[in-house]
Amino acid sequence: MSGSHTVYRKAVGGNWADWWLAWPLVQRVAVGDVLHNLDGRVRTAGALSDRGIGFALRPGLPHRDFLYDAQGTVSVRFKTAGAAMDGFASLAVADLGAAVEFTKSKSALVVFTGMVERGVENHPALAAELLRLSWDTWDDSLLAVTQVVTARSGTLMTSAASRASAEVRLQAGAGQAQLGLADLAAGASILRAQGLSEQWTGGECTPFFRVVRLKKPWFRAAKADYEPRQPGRGAGPVPVPPVLLEEALDDPGAVLEEVGPEEQPGFDPSGE
Repeated sequence: MSGSHTVYRKAVGGNWADWWLAWPLVQRVAVGDVLHNLDGRVRTAGALSDRGIGFALRPGLPHRDFLYDAQGTVSVRFKTAGAAMDGFASLAVADLGAAVEFTKSKSALVVFTGMVERGVENHPALAAELLRLSWDTWDDSLLAVTQVVTARSGTLMTSAASRASAEVRLQAGAGQAQLGLADLAAGASILRAQGLSEQWTGGECTPFFRVVRLKKPWFRAAKADYEPRQPGRGAGPVPVPPVLLEEALDDPGAVLEEVGPEEQPGFDPSGE
């Protein structure tokens, strides 16, 4: 992935450090999506519903807006509608907008508003269902998306050089007396950009998500203890051993593990 992805990941660290990141931000991710992770490459592989697995979602959990301006290395000047201000070349006098300036390269401005977290409600049931599939078509290279955070709107800019800048038109009707970073994501559009390595603004997106897989040591042990998993030639189907299903229902953490972002392609532990 690009250097912009590393800059972005560093910017959204902290509370989101152990989440996977949708990249690019136009990528949509949903609870129940299936991914195939093999040899460091991750690709989409359908959904749990394609494999006959249903699940219930727990009620959405609202999160505070995410507002990041690189510890002050990004400055934002707001322009009210009807005012003529120096330094605005692309906005009309009637426009409501903002001028964004970066003082360092590899800096980021990230804004997400209207954030809500959703996830699978019954993890023991999911563990049991994935275990059933492992006797046929599921293995430890497959990942299931179990949590996502959606945002109503968002804006991302990363600088390729110092003195990078942009002009942004803001949504008409925003409260001009109390303009802030959150307004950069509410129906905003980037009119001019200079020196940016990444720029995006848009509506509904899913910036953060989490995935699980069958635990690799557990999966190897189950194969060794209960082979053959698939029916032999001329034999009837081999059922999943009840003791394994009981283990999944009693302790899903013994069967499933959350996959950290260090296994997502493009992860850079140095943050450089």
